[in-house]
Amino acid sequence: MSHPGKQALTEYDLLDFEFVSDPQLSPDGTRVAYVRTVIDKESNDYRSQIFVVPSAGGTPEPYTAGLGRETPPRWSPDGKYMAFLTKRESPGAGTKGSGQGEKKKSGAQLFLLPTRGGEARCITDIESGVNSFVWSPDGKKIAFTSSIEPDGPKFLSDKASTAGNESKNGELGDQAQSADPLESLFKKFNDDVRHITRPTYRRDGVGWFENKRRHVFVLDVDDVIAQAPGQFSRPRQITFGDYDHGDPAFSPDGNKLVVVANRDPDADRTAHSDLYLYTLGQEAEPFKLTRGDSGVGSPTFSPDGRWIAYLNRLLEPYRNTSQTQLWVVPADGSAAPRSLTSSFDRTLMDQSITDMRVGASPPRPMWSPDGQTIYVDASDRGTTHLYRVDVTPDGEGAGVYRLTSGEMVLYGWSVLPTLGKSAFAVATPDNPGNIYVAELNHDPSTLLDPLSHAAEEGGLPLTKVTSANDSLLAQRLISLPERFTFRAEDGPEVDGWVIKPIGWEAGKKYPAVLEIHGGPMAMYAVGFFLEFQLLAAAGIGVIFTNPRGSEGYGQEFCAAIMDDWGNRDYADLMAGVDTALARNDWIDPDRLGVAGGSYGGYMTSWIIGHTDRFKAACVMRPVTNMESMLASDIGFWVSWSWAGKKDPWEDPEIYRRQSPMTYAGSMRTPTLIICNEEDFRCPNDQSEQLYTALQKQGVEVEYLRYPGESHGMSRSGKPWHRVHRLRHIVHWFADRLVR
Repeated sequence: MSHPGKQALTEYDLLDFEFVSDPQLSPDGTRVAYVRTVIDKESNDYRSQIFVVPSAGGTPEPYTAGLGRETPPRWSPDGKYMAFLTKRESPGAGTKGSGQGEKKKSGAQLFLLPTRGGEARCITDIESGVNSFVWSPDGKKIAFTSSIEPDGPKFLSDKASTAGNESKNGELGDQAQSADPLESLFKKFNDDVRHITRPTYRRDGVGWFENKRRHVFVLDVDDVIAQAPGQFSRPRQITFGDYDHGDPAFSPDGNKLVVVANRDPDADRTAHSDLYLYTLGQEAEPFKLTRGDSGVGSPTFSPDGRWIAYLNRLLEPYRNTSQTQLWVVPADGSAAPRSLTSSFDRTLMDQSITDMRVGASPPRPMWSPDGQTIYVDASDRGTTHLYRVDVTPDGEGAGVYRLTSGEMVLYGWSVLPTLGKSAFAVATPDNPGNIYVAELNHDPSTLLDPLSHAAEEGGLPLTKVTSANDSLLAQRLISLPERFTFRAEDGPEVDGWVIKPIGWEAGKKYPAVLEIHGGPMAMYAVGFFLEFQLLAAAGIGVIFTNPRGSEGYGQEFCAAIMDDWGNRDYADLMAGVDTALARNDWIDPDRLGVAGGSYGGYMTSWIIGHTDRFKAACVMRPVTNMESMLASDIGFWVSWSWAGKKDPWEDPEIYRRQSPMTYAGSMRTPTLIICNEEDFRCPNDQSEQLYTALQKQGVEVEYLRYPGESHGMSRSGKPWHRVHRLRHIVHWFADRLVR
């Protein structure tokens, strides 16, 4: 079919996409604030700016200056202010001793913007920066988290005020330092040495922990506003000790904080986290609300303060394959926690994987004003939707209902139950994302079965209020995914999708690439995926599936590969290819490729060690040797994750059996290997071992390494590295599969 004026997508188009995320309704329901991120080609970086659009529809307008990366927008409860985080000019920047070096060293700071007009002002000056924040319900306080040294927080304005004295007394300081010249040189040339004592000491995309711990601080908003420009009200530190604390949430009266922490004596060696209740103004030890058997997060108080809802993953019996559920616990600790969604066999939160999302901020559960409903999102069969969970006065679950429908991924949302309004960030097969609004309708006749097919008609009618990428995509050719289902022998029903090549013609044969997602506890979804579209633009079809181990299909489906990678998942992937070939006679079985990253890189490596049916492979940031994955940032938990809690020296056979390197002698497929040099999740040695094994056997192999990039480079890396990666993947397969 001819499409006059339309062109195929290229890797350069990545640079022209805009990404919208984190929609937040204003307290009066008239506006939606959201984050708009674009790529600055010249600086090879991203710029995020807060925009506001009328909820009834209209023209989105910039709300902040857009000088850096500004996230996340949060209205004050009375709507008079908007708070957000960004890195701008640090206090004292440009002064000797605390200038550009300090500016680069400090993290994002908290800014407050009057919504009736005026300049945004920085209200924190904590050297380590602010990780996250939350308003109190009465708008009088803001709690935030920051990762600080054991001796307490340091403030940039303190350094700025002492810079002049340091300069004046520099000669004296130099004399003091030179009193022991050898010791001075010892310190100077060993300043870069890392002294590590913690079991878990770094995290991919975050960096080295050193000896820092994340703690919670509280600011009084009236004190902040009373300060003169450039002056700062010092926050009160609420949490202390050699533990990490996060996810603070205020009680309705603003006098209590619930936080997430593991305060066990040897916290780094245990996988759980708990809810702790702090009473502001008291120095008593926090009250532990949960029981140390779960991974908890995103707590939020009920409107009457009686209950705390939170997201929870039980550690046993499913360990890292456990689904996320909604739980509640009495705020006074008078009863044990209980699940509200135990009968709802889906995991909460958006678990979809894409290469076209920036700045998404997972929402917390949201209570209705009467405390009888909690709103959450959940993943279901390659889609993500909004759900309501009904709650009885005594904290029992009273039903789960789906509120939205259709082939879409809801990756951000906010609701305003008092006014019956909601706002969503939604990805569809033909667009990475736009902002939508809807009226909340609780008419029982409109509620959807939570486990029915996600494409069912009905649900909240969504109204689109932004037009991100509409102009660009109107000029490009897009191939929409077609869903199919299949089963491996003795296996459950599995979802798959096929994308036809651009310019597809009936009767012709085309190559296709099997794409395998990472995780494995994640899912491919119906949202827009640029890598797939670029393969289609090159005349290559795409097959992608959600084999056992994926999220969105229930607990047993997800746990089916626990301690047993490369078995049932492999059977599902091969059955998916077989079914795709049977249903699509245009796919040439002699021109198949396979690709995947992370766990997908593991399965791609596994596949080329077990079959020669694929003519080319692309292995990205893989796991290839499970034993050497002890060097990963999750190395301490490797045995807990996939080896039945047994370490390599206890049961080397389980590691050997599940490692693709064990089968390297059977690999003959031409392979492109891609890794990122600051990948702490799947360290570079995983790629290097595979590369060397293929080289030794004379197999065609190429190896790309991206400096300065972490595990998530394909989604959040430097833009030009992402363009380079996409070009090489497409060319690798086009050169070997397209005739």
